[in-house]
Amino acid sequence: MNNRPYTTTKERIPGAFVRTFFNGSARPVLLRYLSTVLKDFFFLQFAVKFGFKKIRIVSVDHPLDTTVPFVPDKVSVYLDFVAFWIRPLVYIGRRSGRAVQLDYTKQFLGLVDLSYRRAAEVYRFRMSTTERPKYYRGNFLTIHLFDPHYLCVPSLHVMVVVLAYTFYRKAFAELGYSAEEQDALNRELFAGAVEITETVLYIKQHSVNCIPAALYSMTHILNEETMGAHALKPEDLVHFIDQLFHNSELVRPTEAAAIRTYICDLFEHFLLEGCHDTAWTDTIYRWIVQYEKQ
Repeated sequence: MNNRPYTTTKERIPGAFVRTFFNGSARPVLLRYLSTVLKDFFFLQFAVKFGFKKIRIVSVDHPLDTTVPFVPDKVSVYLDFVAFWIRPLVYIGRRSGRAVQLDYTKQFLGLVDLSYRRAAEVYRFRMSTTERPKYYRGNFLTIHLFDPHYLCVPSLHVMVVVLAYTFYRKAFAELGYSAEEQDALNRELFAGAVEITETVLYIKQHSVNCIPAALYSMTHILNEETMGAHALKPEDLVHFIDQLFHNSELVRPTEAAAIRTYICDLFEHFLLEGCHDTAWTDTIYRWIVQYEKQ
């Protein structure tokens, strides 16, 4: 995840947030996003953890999860997922000016806020969890303290990185960057999204079941209404799945292939089931109930 074109800037990432906070038009969008994170991620989980709210918690572990080793060193990549979507905004600011940066900041914050709220619709129906190693060194202690680990399906980590590479692909095209520049930026973002997605399994924060649910969610959030001609298509995500653990040195080729097949099959199952549902969340609700019975 190093040597990205959009990281070649001396501007510190917090600067993008500071300018957003102090901008009159962008501040409300940022505050709404932060409020959603507090309400629909932190408060929601801890309310269940401490018994203030009653929501059933379902285990979504799968035997394929054991074929991916626990790799603590991957935690820094896992925790990069917020900086991952801020860095391109910094790049846009340097490349196209502060006004343009603020405009795309507001657009992205609106979509990431929507993603959190849509995911919370599932979490309020059923929470979900997986087995985590009792490993509390370094950043893992922070993760265990601030994440009770009840919001697994769909994976917000996966939702956010898919949102990032899809959104910025649209942004770079709208801004008229050269084909060569767009290609370099899009390849870097796509590869980063794949790498971060792999880490949710490497550090045991999610199951293979959490990834297809997240991808299916994003086909509805990044639809033509929100993305126009750049709407996320199922074939885009099939290609994304096909890159997971590709040529991995840590997962055996046969097992990596089995993981990709399982994720793709479940993603396609959601797509087909969803054709008959009024709301996309109904498809996830039904799967969670059926998986619990199994």
